Amino acid sequence: MTDTLNWQNFVLSVILGAGVIFICYSIRRLFHLKEIQGNSVYLNYLLILSIFVVFLSLYLLALLITQPILSIHYISVIGLLLTSFIIKFAVNLNYESAVASIKSSALENYYTTHDDLTGLPNLSFFNNQLEKLLGVSRREDDVFALLLIGLNRFKIINETLGYFVGDAILQEITQRIRTSLRKTDLIARLGGDEFVVLINPVEAQGHIHTIANNIAKSVQEPLAVQGNPADVGVSIGVAIYPKHANNSVALIEKARNAMMVAEKHGHGVFVYDDVAADSQIQDIQIIGMLQRAIQDEQLVILYQPQVRLSDKKIISAEALLRWQHPNYGMLDPGSFIPYAEKAGLMYEINLWLLNKVVMLLVSWQEKKIQLPIAFNITAHGFVNKDFQQQLNAYLKRHTWLAERIKIELTETSSIEHIDQVREAMILYKKYGLSFSLDDYGTKHASLEYLHKLPFDELKIDQLFMANATSDENSQAIIQHAKDIAEQLKLSTTAEGIENEEVFKIAKQFGINNGQGFYFSEAQMPQAIEK
Repeated sequence: MTDTLNWQNFVLSVILGAGVIFICYSIRRLFHLKEIQGNSVYLNYLLILSIFVVFLSLYLLALLITQPILSIHYISVIGLLLTSFIIKFAVNLNYESAVASIKSSALENYYTTHDDLTGLPNLSFFNNQLEKLLGVSRREDDVFALLLIGLNRFKIINETLGYFVGDAILQEITQRIRTSLRKTDLIARLGGDEFVVLINPVEAQGHIHTIANNIAKSVQEPLAVQGNPADVGVSIGVAIYPKHANNSVALIEKARNAMMVAEKHGHGVFVYDDVAADSQIQDIQIIGMLQRAIQDEQLVILYQPQVRLSDKKIISAEALLRWQHPNYGMLDPGSFIPYAEKAGLMYEINLWLLNKVVMLLVSWQEKKIQLPIAFNITAHGFVNKDFQQQLNAYLKRHTWLAERIKIELTETSSIEHIDQVREAMILYKKYGLSFSLDDYGTKHASLEYLHKLPFDELKIDQLFMANATSDENSQAIIQHAKDIAEQLKLSTTAEGIENEEVFKIAKQFGINNGQGFYFSEAQMPQAIEK
């Protein structure tokens, strides 16, 4: 009987000891919970109850060791054990809820302060860190640099290759910039294709240039996404605290001015300069006026007849863009198109031009006037998805329209994604559109264009026609253009035929068509109709 009682004492003591361990574990978590959530009446009650159960359990454990077992001991042990489990369950439930809340809050804070695509800190986080750094730098008399980084050709790549490719490029560029920085430097994404870097601390003036040049070199390394070459250029503007500005707004503004100067002149990296900034501010003002001009319908289109030289019959008209400026009068494209390209407004202008040309062609069709219209666009603008979508909609609505549209592609220094341009040209030629190479001979990409793209017409730049009466080199270039056109089975059009003498020279070289003041200046469409 005594052995049985000793054995039961042992079992009950072990069970009671396990309950004490549960309660001690719960007390530990309760103190942790109080650190997380602070004091609360509920947690205090649980803590008091837990401590009471521990003392009661220890008292009962002492009785079990020194006294014979009674029925009340069984009931007490079971009751204390159940109480321990209930306390442990309640504490665990609150603890898991608190941890989940902390994780959710941390995740929410992360997404609030970081960019989803790149994982970099966002503008909000950056501004907060910049203000903190300014406060420290003012007290410690420290120097730091702010670098504003823009990708030069990203918008074109994004429009032509698609947003998935654009996102992949941004992720790759992010990694490249990160590897060019130290652990103490901060990088953030401001949005779009703009990044910002805080270089801190600055150990020497040359240190800023070294890091900025390393970033530029790294970003401009060739890259490919899904087999597509997608090299981007970079412009980095640098502003230094306190040399250039002593507050966050002015510092960012001056870094942005420097970045725009870097982009304008192709410097890659440019440190803020007052003289260059004044010029840049003027550019910004012009861009602002141009944006308003588009909204306020200040842009107008004049139409210049294109004439067959053999009989001087009008065969088409070229749409020429002008800006009817409220203060400066009628402005030629050369005075505002470079600013439109810089500000990314060309896509909007191209769509506006397409809409206006189509509206006129539809109006002429109703009047039984079947005169084709040519208009100028860059290769990048031609493969823009929005432009092609609008063009497709018009061609589907008016099947006859394709034979009335002639697209003149502007020659630039090189063509990116030339295969994509070629495929689009072949497709639209099947619909009936024709294509001209504009301003032939003015840049070194002319032969590349003619070799790779299926043009129908070659337009000889007016510069050579104007000088043809006295300059043998200009005559040689005209003859060269005519010979190439014949070999490629292209028609030829001479621009800038201003007088009878130039007209005769154009006919002498066997050029098919021409345009210029000798036939007619650019006019409103009503004059062309007559």
